[in-house]
Amino acid sequence: MRISVDPVIGGRIKAAWAKLPPTKQAEIAPAILRAHQQAVTVTQTGKAPADKAAPHHLVLAHSILSDDSDGVLSSLEAGIVIDVGADGVIWGTGKYEQLDPGWAEALAVFLETLLLGKHPFQVNPATIPMPDKVQIGLVGDWGTGDWRPQPNLAPSTDVASHMDFLKLDITIHLGDVYYAGTGDQEQHNLLNIWPKGFIGSLALNSNHEMYSGAKPYFEAIAATQFGMQNGCSYFALENSNWVIVGLDSAYFSPESGLYMDGSLIPDGGVTQIIFLQAQVAKGKKVIVLTHHNGLSEDGSTTTNLWTQVMSGFAPGTGPNYWYWGHAHAGVVYKPYGPGALCRCCGHGALPWGQASALGSAANVGWYETRSARDPDIPQRVLNGFAVLRFDGPNLTETFYDENGGIAWQ
Repeated sequence: MRISVDPVIGGRIKAAWAKLPPTKQAEIAPAILRAHQQAVTVTQTGKAPADKAAPHHLVLAHSILSDDSDGVLSSLEAGIVIDVGADGVIWGTGKYEQLDPGWAEALAVFLETLLLGKHPFQVNPATIPMPDKVQIGLVGDWGTGDWRPQPNLAPSTDVASHMDFLKLDITIHLGDVYYAGTGDQEQHNLLNIWPKGFIGSLALNSNHEMYSGAKPYFEAIAATQFGMQNGCSYFALENSNWVIVGLDSAYFSPESGLYMDGSLIPDGGVTQIIFLQAQVAKGKKVIVLTHHNGLSEDGSTTTNLWTQVMSGFAPGTGPNYWYWGHAHAGVVYKPYGPGALCRCCGHGALPWGQASALGSAANVGWYETRSARDPDIPQRVLNGFAVLRFDGPNLTETFYDENGGIAWQ
């Protein structure tokens, strides 16, 4: 059986693309062509591309817009894995894999949002008190929903179950509700099944939630379990020794890059930087949370977001810890720059394979490599989440896998 794109979704993509100004089409077209070339490479050679995988919602875009002119869609069988890239991307046609035709919805919604505009940015951040002894759970890119039945449950289901089991005080989503952060997806893939903290929960904005213009996201964080962040996409948690600063790295991310590259700052604006500076000025230990990454996946280079976040600190200093998602891997990096301890916790739910490129990366201290023993996706490594346990000035970090085991501490 060959894969196919929902004809309604395909029609929406074509209609929205036709309405875009030529200048906007010209901004996006190179990314679509690059993604398409990767799809052609995979279908013709059976091998993952050597370069970093393109955004999954673009991989079939050219095929949809051109009525599959070069036969990519017609050559792909449903429910297969072709290869795993060195970056861990699973080039398969199963749900949430790189060639899943369901990603087309994200493209349709993104193009429509370019025409309609996005939700206004909110500037009423909360500074939330937390106990000196507290357990906080972090999970990124978790919003897939309960998409598989018994006995082989979705990784997101297992992750939520074990987060609940640990009786965490505060739980934080580092962003991404799939496929496109629509109202229905925010409700069913986040709100209805989120593992609530006893004190409360918080959620960051993300690129996938920006595809819907962030309106469903902002409505979701006004709901009961996320209410303590005041409907604002950035916030702080504070006790006697620590300040945790959650920042929105998605809202001001460039549209031309499909919100893939994190940014805190609109043209001429420094709202979040000022907020970060105010938290740093308290003289406490600082943890930064973002959806987007401050380092490349292999930890070898910094991003534009790194420069922006570091501008909130005195020269030569930075956060004690920085957690992000976006890349769908679990990674602990060696101290970087001013000694910041950076971690990627984006492996909450999406199928991800063995990222062989991380094995030889000099700045990677640990990453999840163990097989999930998934009978449906044998190439998948374990998903998971992180827990921060504070006891006065002391912090213990633990990465758990989807089965509740300790992966790294």
